[in-house]
Amino acid sequence: QAGLTWRGLVWAFGFYAGNWHPLTWLSHMLDCQLYGARAGGHHLTSVLLHVATTLLLFAALNRMTSAPWRSAAVAALFAWHPLHVESVAWVAERKDVLCAFFWMLTLLAYARYAELSKVQSSKSNFFYGATLLAFALSLMAKPMAVTLPFVLLLLDYWPLGRISNFKFQISNLKPLLVEKMPFFALAAGGCALTLRAQQIAIVSTAGLTMPQRLAHTLVAYNHYFWEAFFPHNLAVYYPYVIHLEPGLILFSGVVLASLTALALKNFRARPWLCVGWLWFLGTLVPVIGLVQVGDQAWADRYAYLPLVGLFLALVWVAVEFIKRQTVLRTLAAVAGVAMLTATSLQLSYWKNTRTLFEHAEQVTPQNYLAITMLGSLLAKEHKYDEAIARYQEALRIQPTFPEAHFFLGDALDEQGKLDAALAEYQQALWFKPTQEQTHIFMGMALGKQKKYDAAIAHYDAALKLNPDSAVAHNNLARIFHSQGKLDEAIAHYHLALDLDPKLALAHNNLGILLLQKNDLAGGTAQLREALRLNPTNSETQFNLALALNQQQQWSGAAELFAETVGANSPDPKAHYEFATALAHTKKTREAMSEYASALLLQPDFPDALDGLAWIASTDARAEFRNGAEAVKMAGQACALAGRNDPRKLRTLAAACAEAGRFAEAINALQAAKDLAANQTNSILPDYDSMLKSFRAGQPWREK
Repeated sequence: QAGLTWRGLVWAFGFYAGNWHPLTWLSHMLDCQLYGARAGGHHLTSVLLHVATTLLLFAALNRMTSAPWRSAAVAALFAWHPLHVESVAWVAERKDVLCAFFWMLTLLAYARYAELSKVQSSKSNFFYGATLLAFALSLMAKPMAVTLPFVLLLLDYWPLGRISNFKFQISNLKPLLVEKMPFFALAAGGCALTLRAQQIAIVSTAGLTMPQRLAHTLVAYNHYFWEAFFPHNLAVYYPYVIHLEPGLILFSGVVLASLTALALKNFRARPWLCVGWLWFLGTLVPVIGLVQVGDQAWADRYAYLPLVGLFLALVWVAVEFIKRQTVLRTLAAVAGVAMLTATSLQLSYWKNTRTLFEHAEQVTPQNYLAITMLGSLLAKEHKYDEAIARYQEALRIQPTFPEAHFFLGDALDEQGKLDAALAEYQQALWFKPTQEQTHIFMGMALGKQKKYDAAIAHYDAALKLNPDSAVAHNNLARIFHSQGKLDEAIAHYHLALDLDPKLALAHNNLGILLLQKNDLAGGTAQLREALRLNPTNSETQFNLALALNQQQQWSGAAELFAETVGANSPDPKAHYEFATALAHTKKTREAMSEYASALLLQPDFPDALDGLAWIASTDARAEFRNGAEAVKMAGQACALAGRNDPRKLRTLAAACAEAGRFAEAINALQAAKDLAANQTNSILPDYDSMLKSFRAGQPWREK
């Protein structure tokens, strides 16, 4: 969110959120640099990348095949297919469109290299390097590009014809394999980095047996194949079904084997059929489920690049078998309109989170993730009972679903049921111990129970999972703050702000702490920054107003208090501080009202009694003065303070003078002076002037 920075560049090449895709992170950083948090710009980038990828696909196929209309048809299928909506409409799936862009750029550069290498042109080396660079960039956008070297070998066979006479002897293949070695080396590096990044998300060895994975692989291939031709009931999430129907497994295996046999049988007569089918099969391998990452059965986004192979085979089959051009054109037009209609409908579901997951719940049975997400929307509307019912419904379907346990814990937490919330958080961690957010929320709940050591342990666990968690550092600082370990708290607040300078809560908390350490300038600066980042945060407004009061910046304080201290505010101190700011800005009537509100809430509030008594004793306007009442209030304030506060004794002196009791006024003022002299940093303002006035039989008037 900070845009393109050197620190961000270094961070992008690390492991985060189970991924290693530095180019994708840099792409998001550039968007933030250009558009900030305006979603339209981020969507525009994804759409432009999709359009550019479509044009590159057409250019690459046309250069390789010299068949512009067929190449255009493949590109149109790629551009308009509803299975591709997820990759383009979901901004966080930028890695798909970015990877595909450099994938197609690789194909275009490789096609040119193949042309030039045939005539042994010196320029071929340049295009070989360009191909390798584009492939590396594709890997850095999404590791699914690891299959691209195999696709290049397929294209060597057809349409590039670099394997002469369709002979697959080692002597023919060796130069091509040697040529691909740098590509395979990059692919191996990409695999290693991805496995390192996703080790916490890989669930295959822990939860699924090899027969289960193989069975699911057959069904997944079958799903992608039929959805390519008849896309329907598309959803953002498809629940993983471990126990598949034997009939479905058998049918999927038969379809897969039959189509593979058909493609191999025609590898000489119709090489495009074999290439297209193997492209489809091969590029799905990283996401087909042999190594299960995440808990989804399959995903529309996984088909973004593999479907190009099917489109290639489909278009060339259609051209071969449909001889009449009018029929071919009509079929193409109908297919185009059908895809555009289906894609427009699918796009409508991506309007917002609610429409997206309501649709997913409708079209996929027992979709526990969709049910949980819809529950979280109810929780945001503070409909906690309804949200809890949804979470419990999700857990009836999938008792081991950690996200449902987490959200259920959060809802119970919001209702103040901390023990029940902690039990749900613990369940979430049992099923998913590497969930940083669960550790953070558990730490917050334990902090509310003042179980600080246990809370610290969970924040430490969150930081082990993600050392760059600004929220964990901020929350850990709050625990230290509560324990009075101010130096440790300051250190963690600064770490939080180093990681996320826009974390308004950390600025607010650090500001409060600095004020407690009497660093008024530093505390005020932090609170001003917190308010700049979150202008409507009432807590920050109030804290800053308090800081301004301490610095006698009364006008600014009064403006902020006016935003935060309403007539129904239950905090007597808030009314008192607001009254003090109003009194110093000469808004006497409003100040008296706020002092009165404080006293209604807390009748024995000495500071409020003192403030109201001072106005009733010293205000220049007679309508606000009342000596008798002032003496009562000032005397009560002094008694509550143990007659040990020189300022309250000073107010009592002014009240006595207003009531015409000058001897008492002089005695009270002298007592105030003596107390102030014995107290460090206590100064009694206007003592000499007040004493002179009282001796002359004149009450004191505030200027």
